[in-house]
Amino acid sequence: MQSSSSINNTLTNMQNNTAKIQAENAQRTMGSTELGQDAFLQLLMVQLKNQDPMNPMSNQDFIAQQAQFTQVTELQKLNETLTASNSLLQASSLIGKEVTLIDPNDTSQRITGIVEGAIYTGQEAGITINGKNYPLGLIESIKEPGADTGTDNSANGDGAESGTDTDKEDTEKV
Repeated sequence: MQSSSSINNTLTNMQNNTAKIQAENAQRTMGSTELGQDAFLQLLMVQLKNQDPMNPMSNQDFIAQQAQFTQVTELQKLNETLTASNSLLQASSLIGKEVTLIDPNDTSQRITGIVEGAIYTGQEAGITINGKNYPLGLIESIKEPGADTGTDNSANGDGAESGTDTDKEDTEKV
């Protein structure tokens, strides 16, 4: 036969678990899978209401729970900030580069141009080409401007550079 203390502990644990599940379900129905501050406070209140009066939760335990929740919340905010900064950094590294991207109005068409600027709309980073803003997710290719493949960029048209190392050696010897 179980003692009344162990029965009370079992009942308290069941009530706390039920409250936690209810708080998580409430968050899911609101479109979020994160345990928000309201849900945390609801869980804490249920925990207080159903604690064993002969063995109450200590103040240090309450403070530790609140500190842990605050730490998790701040880490989530930091993660969001770093993600936004990283996206903007990626976009700004494209300034001056030639990009080809999918036309958002006609996905069968491509837009090619030199990146003039980087933007962050609060939701995503993007680039500016010809005065229009495009999200980074539309980019298909990136290259240095004027770096065409298969073209002859030499001055005399034979694929060789106009000056040679032997010419430099001759002028250095003189």
